[in-house]
Amino acid sequence: MKQILMMMVSVLILDLVIAASFFDLSWRVSGLSLFIFTVSFILLKPRKRKATETEGWILGEAQELTDPNHPVYVKKAVICQKVLNFGVLGIGAQGTGKTESVILGQLKAVKGYSPNSGFTLFDGKGDIDTYKKFVAMEERPDFFFSSELPGSDSINILSGQVSDVIDRLTTLLIGETSTTSFYADDQRAVLSRIVPLLLNIGIPVNLRDLYVVLTVDEAGEELLKISRRRGLDASVIQFAETWFNQATKTRLKNISGLLNRLMIFITGPNSDRLNCYAPDISIHEIVETGQTFYAHLPLTEFSKDVAVAIISMFEVEARKRQLAGNEGVYVFPLFFDDWSGFFHAGFAPFSARCRSAAMPLSFGFQSKAHLDAVSHTYLDALDDTITTKIIMRIQGSGTANYVRKLLCEYETPEISQSDSIIKGETMFMTKQDRIDPRALRELNPGEAFVSTLVEEGGKTKNPLWRVQLTRPDFTGWEKISLPSAREHEEGEGLNFWKKYMGNEDSKILQGLIAEITEAQAETQREVTC
Repeated sequence: MKQILMMMVSVLILDLVIAASFFDLSWRVSGLSLFIFTVSFILLKPRKRKATETEGWILGEAQELTDPNHPVYVKKAVICQKVLNFGVLGIGAQGTGKTESVILGQLKAVKGYSPNSGFTLFDGKGDIDTYKKFVAMEERPDFFFSSELPGSDSINILSGQVSDVIDRLTTLLIGETSTTSFYADDQRAVLSRIVPLLLNIGIPVNLRDLYVVLTVDEAGEELLKISRRRGLDASVIQFAETWFNQATKTRLKNISGLLNRLMIFITGPNSDRLNCYAPDISIHEIVETGQTFYAHLPLTEFSKDVAVAIISMFEVEARKRQLAGNEGVYVFPLFFDDWSGFFHAGFAPFSARCRSAAMPLSFGFQSKAHLDAVSHTYLDALDDTITTKIIMRIQGSGTANYVRKLLCEYETPEISQSDSIIKGETMFMTKQDRIDPRALRELNPGEAFVSTLVEEGGKTKNPLWRVQLTRPDFTGWEKISLPSAREHEEGEGLNFWKKYMGNEDSKILQGLIAEITEAQAETQREVTC
């Protein structure tokens, strides 16, 4: 359109010049022509969009080392929002500022380029300083969950759609490795029979109710009566009833492994925050309304189990977004700091769903050893799917070699001279590492190499920047207090635990545990034989 308008203006000017040759209007025509040309030039001149603070993550001044032999000064390096939606991989040794500058720095930037977005930070280190700095630079998160700290909000793992809950419990209570396929299949069958009853009777339930129903005959009978009274599908009731009709000892033997795993979530000092009928935390509402969630999960077997459960809830929300389409939804980033010990078999499909649901994943690792703990398959997936890599100071040679691979090579010309009778020179191109491994060991705290994507002139480029990352303002973080300790009341629901067990020190429970232990020993003897 601009080209057509310019042609029309040019023709008008030409007509006026020709007319001036017949009439004594040369000076007027010349002035008019100049005026039209000037106005047209101003109107048609391409305008550059003024950069704003909402473009993305603004890193500041940088030195571009795409060709290390010819570094280029960059006044303002920016990772745009579109690129951030493909995630960030940060690698840096302890004390380099990885958590502060990469994880919290990007998290702070989210509020600039997408102020209505929520996000979740999974803290695998369990360092309370990170939480305090997060609060000092921003605000307290809408929800705070901890596998250890008594100030945690509550969550109910036995909540959601039937199929989602069955998948979640299968991962948590059975997993991929079982003594025999027979017992694993039987345990899955039990979940598919009992969980639909619990979730469809219209009464809040929790994992303690599930345990009681699976172990106490009277509780199973009562659940069947409630299901009939509430008008549940007769075939679903009959399906569960066939399992309850088995001898108690047989039932306990077949699901003894599942019951032992379930005990982790229903007893102990931290179980109260997992078994509330009206929990504080709803992952669906957090994602749907753009709230903030801080998950404090210092690595233990219990923390890993809880993390798997929470991640499965986020996967449900990612699937809903994926199926509904991302049009009009706000980005909901997920940040994982020191998460290598938490990866599980279902994490790869979970991350794939998140990427297509505007829920990008960003990671912070200390070394390649931590990355190796993830698995080589997923390690390659991180390289393939995460667009932006931020490398801070590292120490080990294994990590240095991995980083050299991430940052790729560049071509540089070299000249060879011939010592033969016929003198001559030959120029050829060789490939070299962009970064000397020694340079990786000499970076200052907060200093980093950043490999990302930018669009210039309709082309996608992959620059390599050396930057001093800006650390968010944590002023006064030492004075920030942790959430106050509190006990979580179970609330009103099915309440089978109180009705049939009394409490976790009751004789009924102790006797039941002894029966399950014996059943499990019998199962092990059968497997051994």
